[in-house]
Amino acid sequence: MYSLKIRKLLIFLLIIGWGLTGAFFVFKKHNGQSPKRKTSIETEIKAIDTGSLLNQAMILLQNRSDLKAEEMFEEILSYEPDNLDALWGKGEVLRRRRDFLKAGEIFKQILKQNPNHGSALTSLAYLEYNNDSFKEAIALTEKALKIQNISQQNKALAYLMLGAINSRLSQKGGFFSKIKYGTKIKGYFIRAYETDPSLSEVHVALGSFYLLAPAIAGGNLAKAIKELELAVEICPNFATANARLAQAYLIKVDLLKYNFYLERAKELDPGNEVVKELENNK
Repeated sequence: MYSLKIRKLLIFLLIIGWGLTGAFFVFKKHNGQSPKRKTSIETEIKAIDTGSLLNQAMILLQNRSDLKAEEMFEEILSYEPDNLDALWGKGEVLRRRRDFLKAGEIFKQILKQNPNHGSALTSLAYLEYNNDSFKEAIALTEKALKIQNISQQNKALAYLMLGAINSRLSQKGGFFSKIKYGTKIKGYFIRAYETDPSLSEVHVALGSFYLLAPAIAGGNLAKAIKELELAVEICPNFATANARLAQAYLIKVDLLKYNFYLERAKELDPGNEVVKELENNK
């Protein structure tokens, strides 16, 4: 066997080897080179990035910068295909673009995975309303309002939807329908306003009511202009807000402002329904 001197030398070398090995792994860990730690950091960074990107995309969507928002939603979905909020954002852009079929498929896909997705419920309700399927639209809207933790924004949009549905039912029916449904419109719009006054859509709805309703039912041109100007101030890129404001100034016989806001609305969305209405009535 080895002499005592040799055994001491071997033990010394083993100690040095263990020390160097430990130092190597400590060095890698502190420099972010540990495979497990590196994977963890990459996952964390990706999660933070997609979360931040989603917030930015939602702000752009609210400001009607749809093309930029759409790019961000697509980028998020490339990392997280099951991100329902990003998927809804993509569907909402399609809805605004009037690609109702694809938008509807996306909203239904979201609701299969999460039946209480408030944004998908209100967006799908709009599609049903647009198709004159009022019972379905009301059912979806009421379901959204029953969600315990529904956001203030979605709650306000749900009230707007109920106001719009009652408006359409009032227009389509006879005298008794106008009484039954017409008297509810302003109430729903006021509730939407009280729920989230930061939304441009809220002021467009209320301003449109004041603009189009007869005086006996609460119509008031001055109030209409005030609400619609605020809607445009909150969201300058909202075509309907600009078009309704143009309509208000036409009634006021302020043709300079009428032409200004009409041209802006046409630039933003040439296919806008209010723009078409104003163009056809020239």
